[in-house]
Amino acid sequence: MLDALAARLAGDQETVNRLLRTLFGTSEVRVIAATHAPLTWIGMSPTARALYRWSGRAAVDGVEQDWSLILKAWVRDPKSDVPSQWDYWKREFLAYGSGILSELPGISAPRLLGANDDHDATYVWLEDVAPQGQSRWLAERYELAALHLGRFNGAYLADRPIPDAPFLTRTYLRSWTNWIPWLESIRSPQTWSDPLVAAAIPAPPIERLERLHSMVGPLFDRLERLPQTFSHLDAWRTNLIDTRSASGEDRTVAIDWSFVGMAPAGQEVAILVGGSHIWLDADPDELAVVSKRAFTAYVDGLREAGWRADEGVVRFAYAASAALYLAPVLTFWIGRIANPARRDWIERKCGRDARDVVRGWALLLDHTLELADEADSVADRLGGGH
Repeated sequence: MLDALAARLAGDQETVNRLLRTLFGTSEVRVIAATHAPLTWIGMSPTARALYRWSGRAAVDGVEQDWSLILKAWVRDPKSDVPSQWDYWKREFLAYGSGILSELPGISAPRLLGANDDHDATYVWLEDVAPQGQSRWLAERYELAALHLGRFNGAYLADRPIPDAPFLTRTYLRSWTNWIPWLESIRSPQTWSDPLVAAAIPAPPIERLERLHSMVGPLFDRLERLPQTFSHLDAWRTNLIDTRSASGEDRTVAIDWSFVGMAPAGQEVAILVGGSHIWLDADPDELAVVSKRAFTAYVDGLREAGWRADEGVVRFAYAASAALYLAPVLTFWIGRIANPARRDWIERKCGRDARDVVRGWALLLDHTLELADEADSVADRLGGGH
């Protein structure tokens, strides 16, 4: 269906002309050349959504210029057709169409140029945001992204009205954590028996993981009682573009708003750090540095936006959210590295040899359990321990 949609739009010259008039802010646009191609990525559900880049040359006010647009399309999924579901298939389309992503504080989303709802398939045309920096971020760029995310979340905790739409997620992380059968993975001998895993994790932390699993309900109850703020909730490296404004100011543009909704301050940066290390976008050996500096920068961003609450509460949300976000996916994938097909997928996803992936996961698992212990300790100090 998605390829058929792209083929149909390829012949719609008037739509491309209209989009370019919006993109360049002028009525004097004449397309000289146009082509399109799919953008491939290694995702969990490549048949449910697709990305294409349209590009070419056009005469804009009489001057030839290169142009490019992004087409993002989604196919209706009956299994995720309820707006309150964490993986609701239409959420990002509705978020763009609602206007809530058009003028964000701290970060930005690609500019919406056009949208269409064909019931069983929806699509949006977006500006094509070009990255300005290196593809692999250093710790300093993660720190800057965390600062920008802090300004974003903090503005809604200060005085900016929080969006209230039925399609926004309210308990995204709880749903994600409970969706993955990670207790089964923790207790299965197969999880820890592959030679690569046994070498990197010679003493599997089964009891500590079981303890964290037993704390899931109380930790989420506490997280969801905290003040909630408008959040992206999937802002890890692959979904962030580093660019600059016309004046040369560093900007962070967030894409893939599929899980946008409400969360406590701290959860956003937990996903930034955790998600970027799960798939080894970030250097495993810099994990402790990135974790510390990103959290500090995030709190700075909250304060710059006008937030004046207890930093200890944010630290609890960071530690608890990181542990609850990372432990399920780590144990799930560690248990599947022995499967040749799964191993091949992981190596392509991470762009690393399986041995390097497992080594990175071992470091991340240890850090995750340290954060779980910290969350439990901080919760006790804040009152109402588990």
